[in-house]
Amino acid sequence: MYKGMIIPIEVKSGATGTLRSLHEFMDRVNHAYILRIYGGELRVDELTTRQHKKYRLLNLPYFLSGWVDQYLEWFFDGYTYRK
Repeated sequence: MYKGMIIPIEVKSGATGTLRSLHEFMDRVNHAYILRIYGGELRVDELTTRQHKKYRLLNLPYFLSGWVDQYLEWFFDGYTYRK
């Protein structure tokens, strides 16, 4: 939980995946933030569910998972999405 919101966290064994369960979760909550810990690079993606809800996905490499709190703070308060 972060700032009173339940933030879904998905841990993936590789760098790719379909995110189907996360899309379903996002359609049920009143915010637009998800965290994925995986084997890829640090990045933020702006995605859309099948129900057309836009959300942001913070992709956090395994080696940064010890700093989840700090990266969530950055993601919520200091990050500006750039295409």
